[in-house]
Amino acid sequence: MSSVRKGQYMAIEAVLSLGLSLIVAVAAIGVFNNYRGSVFDAIGDRNVEITSSRVVSAMYNLGHMGDGSSITVEVPQTGSRTYDIAVTADNLEISSGSSSYTYSLDSITWTSNIEGSAQGDEIALVRVNNGVEVRSD
Repeated sequence: MSSVRKGQYMAIEAVLSLGLSLIVAVAAIGVFNNYRGSVFDAIGDRNVEITSSRVVSAMYNLGHMGDGSSITVEVPQTGSRTYDIAVTADNLEISSGSSSYTYSLDSITWTSNIEGSAQGDEIALVRVNNGVEVRSD
């Protein structure tokens, strides 16, 4: 075999090795990005559960307090996500980006006058005239 052919085979082999290495690298980056996205989604879902639990617990506590009382609820943050919280007499709605979660407030029996909305890392629940107002803190 001539040295020219040997050189051509070595060049082709080098190009193929580089191509395969690039394919593997791109695939690894894609898998990592998918995994990272699913982890952030799971954390965001967990933060929504934590927030809804804290808000409902605070509403129960306000039932045993007098008018003008307030409770501040911390909203967990994940990266640049912000959570919008809105309440009506029947539902607590927490939204972040394109995701929206709704929780029933039927278990809050001491009042049916629950209203307001807030955004940020802390919200205030204030008892006013035997009802609850949700505000940004």
